[in-house]
Parts: sequence; C-alpha cells; structure tokens
Amino acid sequence: MVGQLRPLESCCRMNAPQCPACNGSGAPFKTAGDYNRRVSNAVFHYFTCSACGLIFCDPVPKDLGAYYQDDYYDLPADLAAHDARARALQQWKIDEVLTFSKGGRLAEIGPAYGLFAYLAKAAGFDVTGIEMDARCCNYLRDVIGVTAVHSDNAALALPTLEPFDVIVLWQAIEHLPNYHDVLRAAAAQLKPGGILVIDTPNPAAFQFKVLGRRWVHLDAPRHVVLIPVETLKAQADAAGLDPIRLTASNVSANGFNGWGWAFTFKNYFGDNIVGSAVHFAGRVLGKLLIPIERTGWRGSTYTAIFRKRAIP
Repeated sequence: MVGQLRPLESCCRMNAPQCPACNGSGAPFKTAGDYNRRVSNAVFHYFTCSACGLIFCDPVPKDLGAYYQDDYYDLPADLAAHDARARALQQWKIDEVLTFSKGGRLAEIGPAYGLFAYLAKAAGFDVTGIEMDARCCNYLRDVIGVTAVHSDNAALALPTLEPFDVIVLWQAIEHLPNYHDVLRAAAAQLKPGGILVIDTPNPAAFQFKVLGRRWVHLDAPRHVVLIPVETLKAQADAAGLDPIRLTASNVSANGFNGWGWAFTFKNYFGDNIVGSAVHFAGRVLGKLLIPIERTGWRGSTYTAIFRKRAIP
C-alpha cells in the first residue's frame, strides 16, 4: 500500500548542474513526480549531460532513502515461496551469467531480498550481497545463507572485499547517485577475465519516447540516472572492461516492455476499476507492439555484460 504523501519539497534549481559522471554541463530534459509510489508531491528535475549523454536527476533528494518505504520489498513467506518466485522470475539471469562464468566469487550490488542471490548460490557461486536495506540484509544472511554487507555506498564497500569473478547489478545502477564510482570500483575488484553484468532501463526505449515523464521506468526520484548504452560502454572501456554481450531484446527487456505499458497506464488512473481496466489494456498494447519494441534497440531495458581485460 502506498504511504501518505510527504510534504512538497523544493527540488528546483536556477543554474545548470554538473553531470555526476563527467562534470559536463546539464541541459534541462524532463520534470517528473513520484508517479509510481506517490511518497511525496515533489517535482524532480532531470538533465541531459552535453558531454557524455547521461540523464540525471538534480538535485537528488537529501532524504532519498525515505522514497523506499517498507512495502518496497515484498519478502516471501518462506524459503519454498522464495524458491518458486526466484525460478519463475529470475532463472534467465543465472542462465546469462553461466554462459560466461561457471563459478567462483560473485557479488551482487542491490540484491534486495535475494532472488538472484539464491539462484547463484544454488549454481555453486560464493555469493556476497551489498544491500542498503537492513531488513533485506538479515533475510539474505538468515534465510538465503549468503554473505550480506549492509551499505548504501558500494563504491566504498567493494574495496574492503576480496576480488570477485562476477559482479552483477540487476536494475540497480540507476538507483546510485555515484554510479560512475561504483562502476570503477567494480572493475577494480574484478579478477582479470571476470565479468560485470548490468541490467538497467534503456533511455532509448520506444516507451520513453511515447510516455515521457510518465514512463514507469523513469521512476522519479528513485532512478537518479538513466545511462545510454554508448555512455556505459565508454565508461566501462575507460575502467578496463570490454563488452561481450549487449542486448535490449532479451527476457528482461521483453518482460519489462509489457509491464511498462500496463503499469504506466494504471499509475495514471490510480488503483481503481479504471486503473485495472487500463492495466489490462496496457498488457494488450504491449503484445501488439512486440514487433517494434524487440528491434532497433527500442526495448525498455538493456543488459550489458563486460569482461575485465587481462593484465598485460
């Protein structure tokens, strides 16, 4: 259930902000409210970097953690329910990883309550999760049985850990104001030949062009950055990472395409009979738009997998 609206906050600025990744100048892009969860009635401002193309929120709310309310994480009732949910929703993720890495140490940044972490452990990986939510950390340790590091700054947490064979961020990097620092820290903590997996909303998505600020994957203010794939590739290259898989039409993108139409429509009309009807209509529309959204890098999300270069 969505919590009571917080008071209106001041989230505007008069001068052009600097890009958090490259310090380039930001040009106004979109303004948006918290249409997904309605935690507050604030307006949030997004800018596009004139240098690297990053889309970023500025200013980031000082109380950003307040926008992740208790119902943000829906913990399973028991391990059997966890297993069923993990295999139904996230089996494709471990299949992606196993294509490029067969085992070793794996870190997940932003695992929440660990659907993927559970599957990775079952596949034989030694799993560590870096998670900001204390309740989820306890669940990861006590129920899933993996190492959990309670931190809201993965860039600082990663250097304290031993190197990894795999580091993953599933729909997580867009939540990180210092994502570029996290990217570099992840690259530094990968073993040579190790892989970094990033799954994130696609700012080139067909849905974003049509729906604009109402697009469910903009998710203001929780999504503080939207990273064009070419921007991510350039930043990864500078960190010593080579792309080995780039796709906006895999299981993730295809699933989020239909979900995006349905929930954007429902969020607009509210949790009522009309909202339920347009939610269904959005699902139907998603089916009709499959030929468009599964081609030409138009999917709602993209998955990028990089391999760390061997030391010369």
